[in-house]
Amino acid sequence: MRSLLAFLLVPLFACSPYVHSPPGRSLPLESSKALYPRETGLQFEGGGSTGADIGVPGFSLRVRHGIVKQLDGSAEFNFSSIRPDANRDFVGANQFLMTGRIGLKYAIIDHVALTGGVAVGGWAGGAFVSPDLSLILAYENPAAVPFFSGGGWTSHPFNAKTVALSAGDSGGSPFFGVPVLTWGWTASTGLRIPVVHDRPPHSTPPSVLLGMSFRGAIFDEGYDIYVSQGRRKEFYLSGSIGFEYVFTPKRPRRGSPD
Repeated sequence: MRSLLAFLLVPLFACSPYVHSPPGRSLPLESSKALYPRETGLQFEGGGSTGADIGVPGFSLRVRHGIVKQLDGSAEFNFSSIRPDANRDFVGANQFLMTGRIGLKYAIIDHVALTGGVAVGGWAGGAFVSPDLSLILAYENPAAVPFFSGGGWTSHPFNAKTVALSAGDSGGSPFFGVPVLTWGWTASTGLRIPVVHDRPPHSTPPSVLLGMSFRGAIFDEGYDIYVSQGRRKEFYLSGSIGFEYVFTPKRPRRGSPD
């Protein structure tokens, strides 16, 4: 039987009572450049993930703020709706996945940055905490900025609950599982397109962002008298589009008090 939930549930052909815990953030659309000090960016993005015959549409709302030169901080909210195949439904729980994350990005140079953060979330399988760390490479320029990123994440369930899915129209058996510790990787690419070109010097223009991502998740399966313990890997594809507007503070005139 084919696997069931992208980045959430293990395939149903095994008798394993385990599912893997989800990552803390959806596809991040960002290039390597940090915001200037005191700038604030408001970004909205929408998209989805696919894999193993399911869809996971969702959206993210992210706020960034320039802290000091080459360093900005962010807070984001991620919301997804899990759509199982074969008309299966969650039993006694809804299909929503929600996370909140705080993070930092340090631009080593204009074209290279490190970003990391910690997310806390909840879904049908209970609560979890998920740290992540990524390296971003970009060709920063005024016209169109291609960017690439790669990194890793882990997801640690706590107060875990049993995930139950109905049999649906596939004729198979209902599914039951409990989230377990999961770790994985993400490789992303995208494009940031500035839409305003007459901004003052040392300010960040509003931008349209496009991106796609490949994600891997690794976790240990359980065992019973029929299934031996082993390590499982899942792979998923994501895509999204977003827009970021940056609020630039007024710069004091030279010689005037701040």
